[in-house]
Amino acid sequence: MKPSEIPENVQPSPRLYLLDGSSYIYRAYYGFRDIATADGMATNAIFGFTRMLLGLLQENRPEYLTVIFDPPREETFRREIYPEYKANREAMPEDLATQIPYIKSVLQALNIPALEAPGFEADDVIATLARRYATADLQVTVVTGDKDLMQIVDDSIDLLDTMKNKRSGPQEVLDRFGVPPELVPDVLGLAGDTSDNIPGVPGIGEKTAAELVRRFGSLEDVLKWKHLVSGKKRKENLHTHSDQARLSKTLATVRYDVNIEVALADLQRQTPNLAELIPLLRKLEFESLEIAFTPPAPGVVELYSDGSGRDSGPGGYGVVLRYGAHEKELSGFEPVSTSQRMELTAAIRGLEALNNPSNVRVFSDSQYLVKGMSQWIQGWIRSDRLETPDALANQDLWKQLAVLAEKHEIIWEWVRGHAGQPFNERCDKLAKRAAEEGIQAAEAASQPEGTSTTQARVSLPVEPIKQAPIPVREDSEFDIDEEGQLRLC
Repeated sequence: MKPSEIPENVQPSPRLYLLDGSSYIYRAYYGFRDIATADGMATNAIFGFTRMLLGLLQENRPEYLTVIFDPPREETFRREIYPEYKANREAMPEDLATQIPYIKSVLQALNIPALEAPGFEADDVIATLARRYATADLQVTVVTGDKDLMQIVDDSIDLLDTMKNKRSGPQEVLDRFGVPPELVPDVLGLAGDTSDNIPGVPGIGEKTAAELVRRFGSLEDVLKWKHLVSGKKRKENLHTHSDQARLSKTLATVRYDVNIEVALADLQRQTPNLAELIPLLRKLEFESLEIAFTPPAPGVVELYSDGSGRDSGPGGYGVVLRYGAHEKELSGFEPVSTSQRMELTAAIRGLEALNNPSNVRVFSDSQYLVKGMSQWIQGWIRSDRLETPDALANQDLWKQLAVLAEKHEIIWEWVRGHAGQPFNERCDKLAKRAAEEGIQAAEAASQPEGTSTTQARVSLPVEPIKQAPIPVREDSEFDIDEEGQLRLC
């Protein structure tokens, strides 16, 4: 069932997110380079890990979350039964090793549990916890880019690759390996895995391995009926390397029996310990991340906005509102607009969502918006340009902004676009996503019944921009708590 098809009175099941910490660390280390403190301490892995973790928290808002780490590879049971396991991997770079304690300190300050089990890899701990807690009432998402964990996927467990923004369920595993999740170790046992130095059977790759497993049902049955396998050399290799194939399957199979004592309640998301977190971020000189985790000043609403569009084409807007510890996202689509109009629309949508007169700081990377509202608007009002027909481009939107601005105490602030400002980039992503989804929905609606949108792409009609007020969407309004303050969540 697609999200749009879920009845309004049915709430989605809460989710436990199990994050493969070692995978995230290496992705951060190689994905964010040349970041260091003023005195030369490398911080690229710490910054990348924290930045990626922040994105996960903002995008998915997990109810439960933990990060799982690998012990030293020499201290795992797989290394004991096969000393060459992962022996092809280089030692951890020295400048990465020095950053690991800081990464764990960030997690501690964020009140996110970090788990590790002696003798077992992170994959085994993840599989154990996923199997333990996955139910119809609690979905489990494993955050990783590791294909080995595809074997644990089922209707209650999926994988999320945040680098590719891709979720993998049973069908995606079938598409990737050609077999259902429970048979992935059989395929890897026959084909091996060069990244983990698992040998497999010489001459058999993943495609052939999948074909054999589909035909015979398992690695053991492939070996049992190897005389029915085509190809003289392939039969010989299956016979000669049968024990190696069984060992390879054992190495590739995750364990579900790790003795790790952690209650689900211990994994429930908690608010960060700002007294510990902010000094740590300052020590590491992570100004943009400090902004992301620092709540607005008491009594102040922070409004971040951005628009995405092109001349007389489809456009989207994104807004993030922050008040105290609360946040709210807004986004939307216009079939015909311009980039400037979407920038103004974003600010309008954000201000319309405020129920009470407020002290507001509006942040935008649009100088057109910020200069218009902080420098030009009073001159336009004095010269009657807001009221004289066609005296001003986007006159209808400037008029709405002028009316809305009268209700609040507003400071308009420009931020440089794509300069690492976390909320500006978040709004940009919301705006682009809204535009893309709007375009896809419009194209799907314009297709003849039974026609796939991949077969033909229909351009949206270009119409004159309507100079009509933008209505307030009811779902963009916030409730008010007993003290008359905004309730953003």
